[in-house]
Amino acid sequence: MTERRAPNVLLVDDDPAVAKALATVLRRAGFDVTIAGSASEAEDLLAKRFDAMVLDLRMPEMRGDAFYYLACVRQPWLTCRALFVTGDITEQAETIIANTGCHFLLKPFRAEAMVAELMLLVPYPPLASRAG
Repeated sequence: MTERRAPNVLLVDDDPAVAKALATVLRRAGFDVTIAGSASEAEDLLAKRFDAMVLDLRMPEMRGDAFYYLACVRQPWLTCRALFVTGDITEQAETIIANTGCHFLLKPFRAEAMVAELMLLVPYPPLASRAG
């Protein structure tokens, strides 16, 4: 029997404290997390295969939705495997995210909500969530 790896998640958030906190939660849930502090840093990481993404919508140099489309060109299986996180509660933000077909969570949100959403997106469950 082949041992499965933890699902790889690319986490893109320009707030280092938020990124660190989200990554800690995801790692405890059994995900392998790679953090990028900007869309350009995340773009450089796309040489690695990811199973899902957590994307901040509002970032200084490139919005999360723009990065989402770029990532999906490079890794087509990521289409609809992104979870947007945002503090932007405007109708425009909701429309932008809705156009991607992805789910989103409004900041602040419960850690369990993020984990539950990601478990629906990855092709197999995180290692920590499997019964032994």
